[in-house]
Amino acid sequence: MSFAAQNILVTGASSGIGAATALRLASAGARLVLVGRNADRLQQTLLSLTGNGHLSYQCDLTDETATIDLLKTIKTEVSELHGMAHCAGNHWLKPLQLTDNASLQEMLNSHVGSSIILARGLLSSRLTPKNGCAIVWISSVAALQGGAGSLAYAAAKGAMISAMRVLAVELARRKIRINTVVPGVVQTPQSAAFLSQLTPEQVEAITKEHLLGLGEPEDVAAAIQFLLSADARWITGTTLVIDGGLSCH
Repeated sequence: MSFAAQNILVTGASSGIGAATALRLASAGARLVLVGRNADRLQQTLLSLTGNGHLSYQCDLTDETATIDLLKTIKTEVSELHGMAHCAGNHWLKPLQLTDNASLQEMLNSHVGSSIILARGLLSSRLTPKNGCAIVWISSVAALQGGAGSLAYAAAKGAMISAMRVLAVELARRKIRINTVVPGVVQTPQSAAFLSQLTPEQVEAITKEHLLGLGEPEDVAAAIQFLLSADARWITGTTLVIDGGLSCH
């Protein structure tokens, strides 16, 4: 799964799955374009990459104007993108009574809104090569099974899966493949913040539900690398579950 001479955009690259994906792709020869909201952590990821010519940009991907401007800037720097891993997004717990329209819209914008903005911008900026490219979005097992307090998050992640299937049909004629990965609980700073809101008993129960234990960012990064690679050239519109067996029961 070599990525030599390929330019890959990775969002949410300042930590967690995004950072692990960037490290893995760089080690496979890719030239990375990193995007994140935290400039200091983004710089740390950039400095840890092997290879040369990597770029990084700070951007709020829910801001359509800023995102389109960013993609235009990237166009002047790298000419074309051969792949994109969209790993950015928020996560918090709120029960139904506290999920007002503003918080719901914030979560939807963070995940499905930013995903669609990026996909549309990729086309309008003419960043896709004539022989196509690959896109991977990060959904969540929360989209597939119920969990108290995750209403907005699950709705947003479920919408990403539905949108991905539509775009797989629309973009196939342009030779653009798009898939989602669906992780269980992965040990990242974001999941640590989520787990800190639970009791020790609840954390133990969640851990036990993952038959192979909680995941590491590298576990998801490996799947993203595969779906972006030429080895997955006949795969589009697919949802790949990576959850340590959580959804088996």
